[in-house]
Amino acid sequence: MILAIDTTAGTTAAVIENQQVLGFSEFDDRFGHAENIGSAIQQALQRAQVTAAGITSVAISRGPASYTGLRVGMAAGVAFATARSISLHAVVALDAVATAYPSENSWLVISDAKRGEFFACSYSGVDDSGLAIRSSELEVLKPEQLEQYSNLTKVDLNCDAKLVGLYAEKAIAAGVELHDATALYLRSPDVTPSTKKRVTG
Repeated sequence: MILAIDTTAGTTAAVIENQQVLGFSEFDDRFGHAENIGSAIQQALQRAQVTAAGITSVAISRGPASYTGLRVGMAAGVAFATARSISLHAVVALDAVATAYPSENSWLVISDAKRGEFFACSYSGVDDSGLAIRSSELEVLKPEQLEQYSNLTKVDLNCDAKLVGLYAEKAIAAGVELHDATALYLRSPDVTPSTKKRVTG
């Protein structure tokens, strides 16, 4: 049984087993990840009618997404898995969306990267496990750069914990390693340390 967590957009948590969503909680607040993450996990467990002891692994979204929101969900997942001594699996959000919404031909998954840009990755087909196959690198694109993919079907949807958990369960069953839990920001944080100022007497 998987506890899945995603904070790439709002704050969501889900309990997944045998490709079924047993419990799901969502807070549609792009700025309240830290305030909502605990409640999201608690509600997902309650709606699935399981306790923390019934969870056998944790799946987290590793982005791409903005710095602050993403790290809240990842930290919560790491803390839960560490406290329970269970396995942690990290999922690329665009891969999860691409797998949930495949196209008959090649397709492009995009998500809002702020600053008038998009996180993007193209896909072509699915493997024997039903996982979408990347045909490009993850990247940040400006609106005009999307024109180079004008021949592809566009999938513009936010990821959530349901998609992360469903993807993770398929990948785990197929023996795909999801051990890389480094965050995918794809660009520098919006906030950077200020330069030191000279202090005079």
